[in-house]
This record gives sequence, C-alpha cells and structure tokens, in this order.
Amino acid sequence: MSKTTLTLKAELRSNTGTSAAVKVREKNGLPAVIYGPELKENLYISLSANEFEKVFQSVGTHKPFTVEVGKNKYQVIIKGIEIHPVSRKILHVDLYAYAEKKPFVTEVPVKFVGTPIGVKEGGSMFVYARKLKISTTIDKLPEVIEVDVSHLKAKDYLIVRDVKLDGVKIMTHEGTTLVEVR
Repeated sequence: MSKTTLTLKAELRSNTGTSAAVKVREKNGLPAVIYGPELKENLYISLSANEFEKVFQSVGTHKPFTVEVGKNKYQVIIKGIEIHPVSRKILHVDLYAYAEKKPFVTEVPVKFVGTPIGVKEGGSMFVYARKLKISTTIDKLPEVIEVDVSHLKAKDYLIVRDVKLDGVKIMTHEGTTLVEVR
C-alpha cells in the first residue's frame, strides 16, 4: 500500500474529558487522540470536523494519511471512531501513528467474490463475518480481503483457516465461520 498525500491539520488541546470535548465540538471541531509505538505519550488534538469527514470519506478506516500538528507530521490510520447514535455525527476519533516496519493490528473488510454453486441451485448464502482482524505492516495492509465463494455447494462453509494471505497474520479465531451456503 502506498503512502497517501492527504494531509489534515490539527491543533494540540490542553484539556481532555467530556466538557473539553463538548467545547471543541461547539467550535465545529472534532476531538481526537494520536497514539502509537513511536510516541512517548498520547497527543490530544482537535481536528476540523468538516475536513476530517472529507478525509474519512476518501480513505475509510484503514488507509494511511498525514496529520500535521504544529511542525510535526504523523502518518496515521483511523483506529477507532465514535458516532452519535441518533444524529450520526462523528464525536471522537482515535488515530494510530504506525511505525513503518512494525506490525500492528487492525480490522479489514472481507469481500466475497463469485456466486456459490449452491446459490445457483436455489440455496442461500449466509454471511457471518464481514471483517477480519489482522496483524501486518503498513506496506502489506490490504484494502479488502477477497474470498472466492464460487466453489461452495449446498451445506458448504468457509472458516477463517481457509483464508490465506501473504505477509498478513490473521488474528480472528481460525474456527470462525465466514460464510455458509444452505
């Protein structure tokens, strides 16, 4: 995966907690935190909510981008996102400042490719897992994990141990069912 050129400017914030986060949001800001193996301590920052939403729509949750805090630049991925249950506005973001060659853990979506034989014969496909937890370095981070299901007949299923990826260690339990055809 290549580095992205998207850059987001941020400001350090001195206060943390609920009341400080509310004040940040009142100014159309988005409270966030940057953490990672290369940082001595977490950086509590404020992002522009509008600018972050543009970046989020472009990169999603597992593509890298740059956050500029003062004179420092951090290569990050979105590790966690808190969304209001009613308004669907983003309330808080966790950003992981990855180390270039160190593996890290993240979740990647699974895309099922093909139409199973069992579905063509009148059956149904049931999807049980749409994401896999993996450990990888940033250069081997896949955008999506494609799993071919076209060979599945009725009463067949795929589990995590059936998925093979180069340079990526799958952390999801190997017995977890991904998809089943009935």
